[in-house]
Amino acid sequence: MTKIQVFEHQSISYTGRYAIPEFNQKQYHALESYFQKNERTPFFDLIPKGVRFKSYVGVIQIGDLVIEVLPKADRKRQSSASKETWQNILLDMLRTCELLKARQSSNANLGLKRNSILELYFILFLEELETLMKKGLIKKYKSHQSQQNSLKGALIFSEQIKRNLVHKERFFVRHQTYDKNHLLHQILHEALLLIDRLDASGGLKDRIGRLLLDFPTVDSRKITTKDFDRINNSRKHAPYERSLEIAKLLLLNFRPDLKAGNQDMIALMFDMNTLWEEYIYRVLKRELRREWEVHGQKRKRFWEKKVIKPDIVLRHRESGVVYVVDTKWKLPEKNKPSDNDLKQMFAYNHYWKCTHSLLLYPSDSTESGIKGGYSEKIVINEAEEDHFCSMGYLDLVEYYQNRDKWSISVAIQNMLEIDTRHVD
Repeated sequence: MTKIQVFEHQSISYTGRYAIPEFNQKQYHALESYFQKNERTPFFDLIPKGVRFKSYVGVIQIGDLVIEVLPKADRKRQSSASKETWQNILLDMLRTCELLKARQSSNANLGLKRNSILELYFILFLEELETLMKKGLIKKYKSHQSQQNSLKGALIFSEQIKRNLVHKERFFVRHQTYDKNHLLHQILHEALLLIDRLDASGGLKDRIGRLLLDFPTVDSRKITTKDFDRINNSRKHAPYERSLEIAKLLLLNFRPDLKAGNQDMIALMFDMNTLWEEYIYRVLKRELRREWEVHGQKRKRFWEKKVIKPDIVLRHRESGVVYVVDTKWKLPEKNKPSDNDLKQMFAYNHYWKCTHSLLLYPSDSTESGIKGGYSEKIVINEAEEDHFCSMGYLDLVEYYQNRDKWSISVAIQNMLEIDTRHVD
């Protein structure tokens, strides 16, 4: 297996300015086909003889080529931080957002010893399936209709009259069997077969082979979104949760119809804007839960059916003080917020009656934010108050390398506390 690591917004091609030796014409044609058949995918744009990745991160596998797209949070094309560091940051974000769930016993395996992020998903699925099979797969009742020589089950009178008027010794009945050939196991089996198909390195073949050998016989079927929608949340299904989540991610993102020289393709890509927002929200909710109510995408109507919804709303449990945090996965021009962003925060301040809001940007350098007050006051508890909007940067590399010394929640609180000093 060959692996290429690139950053979001980076370009690759099989010839010319962005040429990468590991990337060839057949693989380009596979991406081209994917682009054309998937309503112009948001993952990348086509360029002459290559692609330019957009604000999506994750992994794309084409045959035996794995392209890993990593986050990028600095202005320079060549970051001072290594790709290994950014891969670790991405893994941390996926874990925090529960997009890469692992049992406590397998957390140690989620390092960079593995070949790619995609392979981590394979390994986690195999671990979950091995655990399920050790504990014993559940059986379910299935209803059948058939001719029987004895009355076992419920007699179906209409069919009995139609089929057995002259065969009094026969009974057309509805009966139930208790077996493992049901939707849950059909999904898991199809995912296992898919991993076997996509395991380009061959490093998992032994584990896959043992699982296939021990897996019960089930019907083969094409798994769709509707199949996952049919699964109900019950205590009986709880042990299957992690394995089904990974199976869904793999099966619904596999494109067997998109081939270049018999090279199958799968794309597990995540919108960095959404991932950044969810990551900050979950960190704050985890670390501030005692003193603060932390709400994500809290909505208020502002015009007919339209709603206004900031990314994160913080409300202090004792004082009732409210702050709004809006995450932006971009680097502002000339270290200044855009007019649209400032107007957006102005509206948030009014609707949530808060005196301070924060535009939060990523960075891997020591950039300093700015703060400023709006000219118009807002009314809070029948009193007019000044209100402010700050912009701040979160140094993801510094955080990752010094996680034992400081936290994201402390950094964000500091940004807001600095701002409060300017309130009369």
